[in-house]
This record gives sequence, structure tokens and C-alpha cells, in this order.
Amino acid sequence: MGGCLVYPPMLFCAGKDTRVASITPFQPKKIQLETFVRYVPLLLILLLFIIFSLTSTAFIKFRNLVEILQLSSIYLLLAAGETFPVLMGSIDLSIGGIIVASGVIAATIAPYGGIGTVVLILVIALLLGMLNGLIVAFLKLPSFIVTLATWFIYAGIAIALTEGYNINIRSNQFSNISNGRFIPGIPNLILWALLIYFLFVFLSEKTKMGRYIFAIGGKEDVAARMGINVGKYKIIAFSICGLLVGAGTLLLSSRLGMASARLGSSYLFNALIAVVLGGTALSGGVGGVRKTILGVLIITMMENGMNLSGVDIRVQYIVKAAILIAGVYVISIPDRSKQTIMK
Repeated sequence: MGGCLVYPPMLFCAGKDTRVASITPFQPKKIQLETFVRYVPLLLILLLFIIFSLTSTAFIKFRNLVEILQLSSIYLLLAAGETFPVLMGSIDLSIGGIIVASGVIAATIAPYGGIGTVVLILVIALLLGMLNGLIVAFLKLPSFIVTLATWFIYAGIAIALTEGYNINIRSNQFSNISNGRFIPGIPNLILWALLIYFLFVFLSEKTKMGRYIFAIGGKEDVAARMGINVGKYKIIAFSICGLLVGAGTLLLSSRLGMASARLGSSYLFNALIAVVLGGTALSGGVGGVRKTILGVLIITMMENGMNLSGVDIRVQYIVKAAILIAGVYVISIPDRSKQTIMK
């Protein structure tokens, strides 16, 4: 099978990992729009910092900034995981279910929080993510439907195991994973999240897997004709999502010292907003894991600042929903042709 798939800024050839600059006609207006969209997240971060610094003196205190970074660390892993399916034009709605199921099952089996709990959380989350990918790839069902269903299944398992009660994990060793201090004043939670994040930025940008995921998101049918095993990479993308959600669950459970069937309810919405605000298009093929950190900072600063300013929680939901819609619209401005139905 011959031929190549041109997907800016890469060119994929059947049986090869060749990357060359794509040849596209000079389009000044499109370049200007893309430049504008690229800098929107940074401008939003600066604007939010100024607004909340003026509305609340507590916002810029060191203790609060560390709190923002800790919450950002959890969102960063969840949103980075979500970015992989979204880059393919898919979506994973089961994040909340994976959080509660992996945390609760691990805490039930290994209640003392040793290395067994760490491994169990990661393995269970990876397998749950893989299950999503297998169903999507082999049954060829829309990821939206599959992961919506598995969200309820995973959450149902957690509720059945706990009957709605929290499971405490009493272990100083387990708590130190997130709450310890390798660097004075900086919780380990932040360091672990950044380490994992940069590892997966590398995997998404410097490996064949990452390039193929971009290509599938650009044009799935063309990628398949070029010899890319679409089903295989869908399974990989959903498995990575599960693994990163498991890493986020591990750090969250370590920080709180417990697992609960009620923990994952709000994380999906915030993770999706962070992915979109970071510049990854829900239609696939645009954005990347690297940019997700900007969306995470936006959603975390906004949430923290509104809480400090006393904004009603119901109003916060409205604001977040409006920002999600606006973010999808802005990201799609440079190329409306990319706005296709999610796969």
C-alpha cells in the first residue's frame, strides 16, 4: 500500500514514520487567526490573575498559590489523559467513574495504603480505560455512548462496594506521596504531576504513537488507507487516558487520605474545559497534551478566584458552561471545516 497522508505539520507515509513540512498555500488571514487563538489561553491566565488579585487579597498569597497548584496537578493529569482520545476526535466521559472505581476498589483491597494500593489504582484505571477502547474499537460504537455507559457502570461498582461511605486510607507512607515535601514548601503532589505530564508530552510528540493519534484525528479514513491500525491506536489512547486518570486518582486519594464514590462527580466537566481551553479541538487533530496545562491553569484559577470572591456555586457552573461553549467556538475559528461529528 503506497501513498502518504499530509497532516500539517507532518506527513505520514504508509509503513514509514517520515515527517516533513507540509506544503500549503500562503494564507495571511488564517495565519493571523491561528496566532490569535494560540495566545488566547495565555491572555486569559493573565486577565484572571489581575482580576482576582484585585477582588481578593488572599488570592496572591503564597499559601493560596500553592493550593491552586495542588488542585491544578490533579486536573492536569485528568485533562492530559482526556486529551489523547479527544485528539482522535473521540471523547472519554467515564473519567469520573474511573476515579471512584479505581480508588474505591484499591482502598477496599489494600486498606493500609502501601505500595499495593499504588499499583492497584494504576492497574485498575488502566484496565478500565482499555475496556473503553476495546468496546469502541471492536464494536465500532461512538465513544460518547460507550464511555457514558461505562461511567455509570464504574460508578455503580464503587457505590455498591462502599454503600456511599468513605473508605479511609491510614498510612503515612501513602499520604507522603502527595503531602510530603521533597522541596520545602512545595507538596510532592505538584512534582509528581509535572513529572508525569512531561513524560506524556514527550510520548505524544516524539513517538510514532503520538503522530498516528494526530493523524487519525485529522482524517480517520485516510489514516486507515495509509496503513495505520486505527483500532489499535484507539485502544492505546483510551488506555493512556485510564492510566493518567489513575495517576490523578492516586495523588488525590493520597492527598485526602481516603477514597469515596462521590469524589469523581465534578472532575469530568473541569477536565473537558481544560482540554478545550488548552487548544485541543473536540473534532480531533488539533492541539495536544503540551497545551493542556494552560487550560488547567485557567479553570483552576477561575474556580479558586470565584470561591474566594464568594461567587455562588450555581453561578460558577453557568460561567464554566459558557466558557466551554466559547472555548469550542474560538478554537474552531481558524478552520471551520474541522468541525465534524466526534468519532
